[in-house]
Amino acid sequence: MKVIIVGMGRVGSTLAGELCREGHSVIAVESDPSVLQECVNKFDIQGVCGKGCSADILLEAGVESCDMLVSVMPEDENNILCCIVAKALGASNLLARVRDPEYYKQFEFLRNKIGIGMLVNPEEAAAHEIMRVLRFPVATKVNSFSNGKVDIVEFKLPKESKLEGLTLAEIRKKLKIDALIVTIEREGKIIVPNGDVALRANDVVGVCAKHYEVGAFFRTFGLFRQKADTVLILGGGDDVFYLAKDLEESGFFVKIICNSYDRCFKFKSGLKKAVVVCGDYTDREVLEREGIAEADAVVSMSHYDENNIVTSLFAKAKGVKKPVAILRGDSYRGLLETVGIDTAISPYRLAAAAIVRYLRATNVDPDGAVQAMYKLADERAEALLFNINGNEQFVGKCLKELPLVKGVLIAAVVRGRNVYIPDGNFRMEEKDDVVVISSGERISELEDLIS
Repeated sequence: MKVIIVGMGRVGSTLAGELCREGHSVIAVESDPSVLQECVNKFDIQGVCGKGCSADILLEAGVESCDMLVSVMPEDENNILCCIVAKALGASNLLARVRDPEYYKQFEFLRNKIGIGMLVNPEEAAAHEIMRVLRFPVATKVNSFSNGKVDIVEFKLPKESKLEGLTLAEIRKKLKIDALIVTIEREGKIIVPNGDVALRANDVVGVCAKHYEVGAFFRTFGLFRQKADTVLILGGGDDVFYLAKDLEESGFFVKIICNSYDRCFKFKSGLKKAVVVCGDYTDREVLEREGIAEADAVVSMSHYDENNIVTSLFAKAKGVKKPVAILRGDSYRGLLETVGIDTAISPYRLAAAAIVRYLRATNVDPDGAVQAMYKLADERAEALLFNINGNEQFVGKCLKELPLVKGVLIAAVVRGRNVYIPDGNFRMEEKDDVVVISSGERISELEDLIS
């Protein structure tokens, strides 16, 4: 597919990398020549230098023949204007980065009158991701499917765990609940395991289970921790506000330390219960005075990755069980595990993954399209949701009868209100939703699962 990306900031450049890996043709539009040249050289893509809202620039990029235009410039209004101009020039599929909640309220209008098919908000996506992780403090990542019925939880296996040395077949025998280990990240390699694979200390394990049974899985093997009740948030961006609001509504005690008086005032006026402190969240004395050692979780959300890493390490040194760092770049991702930070979240990677999922669904039969997609195992595997929709290759077949492509595993089946973690004898029905794990080729539609 031919995709035009307008704005090559962090979201745009992350998305360009994802789309190039998937084999799409990418044209970048960027007003800063040095930023554009860096992206063209890094990803070997085409580039057009100029303002993304200009009709002449969009025509030069080939907007009238593109399969999708994604506008991810910093300003919401520019992204909406870009989509309006692109629509007038003949573009059919449009996506826009929008941060302001007021624009989200007008999504139906933007979709029906302008043709914007999707709004992307990296900061809100990050807040929702952190929220899921804080519900399961042992987890480094939590992905939910089918309105929260199914969870895939990733966690790092500690030394001397009850799981260490057990094969997956032995684990299934010990469990009184339905749960399935679907991915193992070990020494830089990704394993979609069978029953003979044994777990080792420091494996990053992905387990799929019914939402209400995830806690039981961790209790069975002595890994359960109560959800964080007291959360300290460091930073002053919009993502801080989104997260604090979500936490408030879910019953958490929230304290925010922000170094901007104006942002503190905004937080106090927009939040109901959160305690807001105006101070330097990189100052040790401020952190200690505001009770960092008593927090169940500390979420570092400044605009500087270095600050977030350092404050997360300080929180861990103070005994905080769940330090979480926001990373806005990629420079430090490979170093975090070596310094003991297990949970790092990138708003821009989340946004890019959401756009890729949407892109995959636009060019296939809607009945077989991806309904949800999440990255697993340091983004080297995927969890996808499909509906069978009466597909005769699946309906009435046992899982062991399905000629699935290499690297694909059906991890869960949602049938109405019921969730099943299937074995080989499980038989598919026409309206089943299936959660699929893939570590191989790109999966865009249901038909791609069959060899």
